[in-house]
Amino acid sequence: MNEDHRGTIFIVDISGYSKFVTETENEAGSLIVCSLLESIIDANRLSFNISEIEGDAILFYRHGSAFPVKEILSQFELMLEAFKNRLKTFKESFPQTSFLSIKLVVHYGVIGRFAVGSYSKLFGQAVVEAHRLLKNGIDTHTYALITKEYFNEQRQNDFMLPDEATEVCELYDVDRLCYTYFPFNTGPLPLYAQDLNLGQTGT
Repeated sequence: MNEDHRGTIFIVDISGYSKFVTETENEAGSLIVCSLLESIIDANRLSFNISEIEGDAILFYRHGSAFPVKEILSQFELMLEAFKNRLKTFKESFPQTSFLSIKLVVHYGVIGRFAVGSYSKLFGQAVVEAHRLLKNGIDTHTYALITKEYFNEQRQNDFMLPDEATEVCELYDVDRLCYTYFPFNTGPLPLYAQDLNLGQTGT
């Protein structure tokens, strides 16, 4: 049965994955990636649903209203911290993991869903747009990208962008897409998770 609902698409993608795969034996590499993805899932304090794991990325989604942008940044910060902590356990034996990091794409729109046997798949224009945005012109590997559509839906309209945030519009094959990105590897940013105490929130 097909279902259409408005909601949030939240994709966490491992940066440097292709290079890592070419430099790591399959069995060890798969175990490392599995552990890193689990660290991201374990830090999912906003209780997003998981649609699927796409190799080096996790496609999360949530129907309903959009969280304030500050909560989205807090959630990413928690996932990034969990990812880095897990990464430390591999760096000595696998130095090629040192360049791995994560990035985030957040979009809002109509999320379609259909079943194929026992599998449930997301579909629709918003889902395609979110995946296109993973291939952007941002020149850093650790960031949160939040689209204009998400900003228009979120409940905290008075959110002040930090100086590090950059607003961009790019032309894709699907349309012209506008977003704001927040770099997380150019020095310390405000501790959103600390502000919101999400670290103490249950999953």
